[in-house]
Amino acid sequence: MKRRALLSSLAAGSVVALAGCNASSDAADGTTTPDESTGTTYRTTSGEPTPPETGLGDATTAVFETRDRTMSLLNGRRRLPSGLMVRAWLSATATPEHPARVTATLTNESEYDTALRLHDVPPFGPTPHGFPNRDYDDPLYLVPTDDHEFAGTTGAVARTDSGWYLDGRPDRWQPTSVELAAGETLVGEYAVVPREPGPIPTGRYAFGHADDPLTLSVWQSSRPGPTERSTFAGASPPSFEDQTPAWYHDATPEAPVFLQPSAEQVDAPAEVSFTLHNYLTEPLTGNFYDWTLYKQVGGEWYRIAPWGIPVPLTPLPPGDTHTWTLHAFDGPSVDCEDAIALGHLGGGRYAFHVNMSSESGPTHAALFDFDAPQVSVTPTDDVSVEREYRLVRASTPDDGGDRATLVVQRTDEADARLLPEQVMRPRNRGLRNTLPFFEDGIQKVRLETTDGVVDDAVRGDTGERVFRFGGDAFAAWRA
Repeated sequence: MKRRALLSSLAAGSVVALAGCNASSDAADGTTTPDESTGTTYRTTSGEPTPPETGLGDATTAVFETRDRTMSLLNGRRRLPSGLMVRAWLSATATPEHPARVTATLTNESEYDTALRLHDVPPFGPTPHGFPNRDYDDPLYLVPTDDHEFAGTTGAVARTDSGWYLDGRPDRWQPTSVELAAGETLVGEYAVVPREPGPIPTGRYAFGHADDPLTLSVWQSSRPGPTERSTFAGASPPSFEDQTPAWYHDATPEAPVFLQPSAEQVDAPAEVSFTLHNYLTEPLTGNFYDWTLYKQVGGEWYRIAPWGIPVPLTPLPPGDTHTWTLHAFDGPSVDCEDAIALGHLGGGRYAFHVNMSSESGPTHAALFDFDAPQVSVTPTDDVSVEREYRLVRASTPDDGGDRATLVVQRTDEADARLLPEQVMRPRNRGLRNTLPFFEDGIQKVRLETTDGVVDDAVRGDTGERVFRFGGDAFAAWRA
C-alpha cells in the first residue's frame, strides 16, 4: 500500500484550533508490508508527520463547518508499558469536502524491536470507536482514510446536509498486531464520523478502557452552556473581596464556561460536586487546589476554607471538565478519599469558588444552601482549665515542641468578624480553646499551648489581633 502525503504540524499555541484548515506535510511516502507468518502484522519504513505543539492545554480542537459542533481531542499522548509512544491529534476539521480527521503515530522509542497487540491501544485497535459518556448508543468511529499507511482496509464515508457519516458496516480495518523496529513509527489517519447520518450527539467519547482514555469531547458550538434553570436565578450575591466571578446561576445556554453544582439545596451531612466545564477553544489556567468555600452572613462573604493553597499550574483543556467533591458535615468531619471533607458547618448560604479562568475571563463560582443546625464553638478534648475570679487559665498537653502563651481579652470594639465555622477550623485551635470560656464575668483567658498554635491565632502578628465574635469584641496577642 502506498501512503499519500499526511497532514502535518499546525500553528503552535496554547491549544491547536482548526476551523476549515487542512495543512500538508512534506513527509516522504513509504510502504507497509504484511508479515508472511501471520498475515496480520505490519511494518513500516516511512517517515512520520510532526505532532502539533499543543502547548499548555495539550489538546487539539476543531470547529466544524458542516455541523453546529466543536470537537476537542484529549489525552492524545500516552506511553505504553512496552515503552512505545502513542500520539494523536485532530489534524483537520469537518468541511463540505471531507470529515474531521485524526492523525496518530505509534513510535518505538526503545532500543529493541517490539511486537505489540493493538486491541486496547487506541486509536490503533481493529475497529476504533467510542461511545458518548460511556453510553453504548450513538458510537463515533475513527475510520482509516486512504492516507492511512498500514490499515488492511479503508472505510467508506458519505455526506448529507447534516454532515459526514460511515457509509457501510464497521469493519476490522486495522491489524490485530504490529512489529516495530527500534526507532520506527507507524502513522494512521482517520475520518471521524458517526454510525448514522445526523448530528453527532454531544458528550465525551472514550476510546479504550484506561482511567484516562483517548477522548473526543464534542459540544454544540452555539449553545454549550447549561439548559436547566438554576434555583438561584435572579439572585445578586455580594462580590468576594478580590474576585468578581461568573456565577453558575447567571450562566445561559450560550455560556462557554460554567461551574455546575450537583445540587443547590442540601441537608447535613451532604455531598455536593462542582464541575467546571470548558467549552472554549483555549485552555483555562489556574490551579485545581485553588478553591475556596465561603459563607454568606449579613450581606458579606466569610472565607471558611482552606487555610493554605499548593501552587501547581493545572490547565483545563478545551472540551474538558474538572470536578471538586465537597463532603459537608455539621459536626466533626469524616475523611473522604479524593474529596474535600469539611466539618462544623452551620446552616446557611455558601459559595464554592474556583480560581480558574481563560486569559481575559472571570473566575467561577456556584451557590448552595446547606440545611443544618448552627455551629457551637467547643474546646478540644485535650484542654484543661482553671478559673481565677475573672481570669481563666487553660492549657493543652506538652507535645515536646516550643511552648507559648496566647492571651485573649474582652475589648470595646472591633471591625473584623469571625464566624463559628471559622473558629472551629484546625488552624484556629488557639481561639477555639479560649473563646468558649468567656462566660459571664470572665474578662481574660490565658492559654498555655504550642508556639505554632499561638502563631496561627494571632496570624504571626507581633501586636494585637482584634475581632468580633458573637455579640462581643476581643483582642488576642502573644504573651
